[in-house]
Amino acid sequence: MTHQILPAGAYTNVDWFAAEQKHLFGQAWTLVGHRSAFAETGDFLTITSGAYPLAVIQDNTGNLRAFHNLCRHRGTELLEGAGNAGKTLVCPYHRWTYGLDGQLRGLPDRATCFPDLDRESLGLHPAAIGVWKGLVFVNPDPTADFDAWLNTVTDNPFPHDIDSEDMKPSEELVYRMHCNWKVFVENAIDGYHLAYLHEHTLGGPVPGANEWVQHGENMVWYSTERDGIRNRIPKFIEDQAAGSGAATVPGADVPGYGGVYYLFPTTLITPSPWSLTVSRLIPVSPDETLMRSRTWVPNSWFAATERAKDAPGYSAETGEIDSRNWTQHPLETGDFQTEDIWVCEKMQRSLLGARYAVGPLARGAGGEELLPAFQRILANYMSD
Repeated sequence: MTHQILPAGAYTNVDWFAAEQKHLFGQAWTLVGHRSAFAETGDFLTITSGAYPLAVIQDNTGNLRAFHNLCRHRGTELLEGAGNAGKTLVCPYHRWTYGLDGQLRGLPDRATCFPDLDRESLGLHPAAIGVWKGLVFVNPDPTADFDAWLNTVTDNPFPHDIDSEDMKPSEELVYRMHCNWKVFVENAIDGYHLAYLHEHTLGGPVPGANEWVQHGENMVWYSTERDGIRNRIPKFIEDQAAGSGAATVPGADVPGYGGVYYLFPTTLITPSPWSLTVSRLIPVSPDETLMRSRTWVPNSWFAATERAKDAPGYSAETGEIDSRNWTQHPLETGDFQTEDIWVCEKMQRSLLGARYAVGPLARGAGGEELLPAFQRILANYMSD
């Protein structure tokens, strides 16, 4: 019988959270953004992976490079947010200057203040970088192997091309969720709840009619309701969309790819015949997680992009979607994302209960079998 591996403290304890920030995210592949954000020399994006501030920049040869976003002099953050750095990276504190290749090019008063400085040894610390399906990932460990991490998930890719003129992006939706990031991941890879929590929004499938397939650390979900054929959408959704005339993504109107791609530890990609949604989880504290999501749809007059203001719990003041702003019960919203956030926040509160315990988990790839698989992967990082 399948059982829970992680203790409750893994989801609530400050020390466990701090250890994850260093040990897990110091070796993890994290989504930065998409390739189209780097159009010109000097274009950059910054991100923090756990305890590691990182930057990705396009160099003067058109290649992307990733570095730890720290000046080698006093450790000052070099870049903020996103933008264009020009031809060099200049620390705002003392104007140490680096090339787009990360090498230290110059510094003020070198002869007076640093007569014996070895400039070649003080380049920016490199990080690893990888690009798949137009999505850019970084890893604080410069020796990390991107292809090995992707594993066989690339054998069955979604056909959506987010860099194509046939696709247009929505605005970014930012969810502030009052739960541990792992609680949200485990909900995402739980096939058992689809027919119950989401009875009126996704309509299933039941455990024996859906499955998660593991690809190394990553996982892909399929509906198997149609005579066992792997499909990318629940039949309930397919039936609802029939006859709607909704524009389909080029190449995505036939089966042959997954409906959810979970890329360990914090990336979720949801393709469908009509859209592609890419989400990144950002652990904030043991009991708070940000999720940043963007959806691409066909560039058609009929296709509507997601708007943050239409999401239950949206606040114009903060620009975030938060359960504290809900005006109706989550099960009345008709929004499966709201249903998921609601149950995850309920789980987080339960984790603090004195009698909290996890019973046997549902067997099968369409049940809860992937939860302990996820937990084992995480535990391996924490034991390094």
